[in-house]
Amino acid sequence: MPIYKYECAACNQISKFMHASTEMMSHCKKCGTENSLVKQLAKPFVNKGNKTSNKDSEVGEITKKFIEENRKVLEEQKKEYSNKQYDKS
Repeated sequence: MPIYKYECAACNQISKFMHASTEMMSHCKKCGTENSLVKQLAKPFVNKGNKTSNKDSEVGEITKKFIEENRKVLEEQKKEYSNKQYDKS
């Protein structure tokens, strides 16, 4: 199972969780706040210990899956930051 990083919107702490790619975490174990975790972008992990003839296609599939999973997170972050007001001084 992959390890995902989340940042708590309440306490800004980074937490790591191991779960299936279809799951999402929402409860911050450090401050106890519900629905405060935001999934962060992460680099894909490629297990080089498995020597198969389909290695290139496996890596390509892992990369495609990583891009699709993180595309949603990146789009959400773009929307969030485009709506923020910044002090121009």
